[in-house]
Amino acid sequence: CINRKWKVTDCYFGGSFGIPTEERFRINRPYYRVDRFQLQDVLSDTCFEVIKANHESKAIGLNMFSPTDSLVHTQQGSTITLSDGSVVNTKIIVDCTGHESKLIFKNPAESCIEAGYQIAYGMTAIVEPLDDSNEFTTDIGPYDKEAMTLFDYRTDHFEEESMEEKKAIAAPTFMYAMPLKDNKIFFEETSLVARPAISFRECKDRCLTRLEYLGIKVIGVEEEEFCYIPMGGPLPARDQRVIGFGGAAAMVHPSTGYHLCRALIAASDMVDAVEKEFAAADSSGTFNPDRAAANACNALWSPSNIRQRNFAVFGGEFLMKQDVIGLRGFF
Repeated sequence: CINRKWKVTDCYFGGSFGIPTEERFRINRPYYRVDRFQLQDVLSDTCFEVIKANHESKAIGLNMFSPTDSLVHTQQGSTITLSDGSVVNTKIIVDCTGHESKLIFKNPAESCIEAGYQIAYGMTAIVEPLDDSNEFTTDIGPYDKEAMTLFDYRTDHFEEESMEEKKAIAAPTFMYAMPLKDNKIFFEETSLVARPAISFRECKDRCLTRLEYLGIKVIGVEEEEFCYIPMGGPLPARDQRVIGFGGAAAMVHPSTGYHLCRALIAASDMVDAVEKEFAAADSSGTFNPDRAAANACNALWSPSNIRQRNFAVFGGEFLMKQDVIGLRGFF
């Protein structure tokens, strides 16, 4: 499911600590791009039925939902009513509806834990070549075509002492530049983690200002991306029948926004836990959905996983306190 590999990864942290703005920091480690469509096909290559309807349930307490009877748990499983009026009976519900899930009840004891937010504006752009060959030789602006630029935290594209520069110093964003093919490149201006969140408009304006300053002229946009990722926040309450997974279970890394590897690993752990209950039911003749959900929750949020996440939450809180100078020094 990999559609592009860069042999090296570049970063720009110039403008502080005596580092020249043009200085490039090169990491001799490869960077890979996952083909999201191919990955979706691989993960969907199994026997299942897609019901094109939404649920209308909202968790209002532990295993309590509104409207009444829209989602009901029994000793044998669960019944959920969908927006088209159809009723689905199932032994287990796994909620993969993302950060804005309405089925997962969050732990009230952690309600004081606020999420941070990663916000980004990105675009797959066609940029104007530097010569008549319709190709770039080695670089697109300062960015090497054969490298993935992970961080460009420079702010020299703003007028010195301007309001825009002051905002960029206090609430930092960085450019993420991914050369794809010929004069096609993916640019993304990203706020790593902040509370309150930076706006999409701010990220887009900074992106376009940076590109103009670097002499990179965009002549076409194939796709735009508006990235919104809550990071941290309360975990799902235990002892609920619905199993939260992915964004619905706050599984995103609280200080980086990374998620894919954690989800792939956790999926196997969760499935193993539920599968053991199905195997036990084959022997005893009785399936225990409460125990299946509890074991799945324990697999996702073992004590070691919670300790690791708590440290990452601390990391996210630290990063949110840094201005651009602090982030340049940290990275």
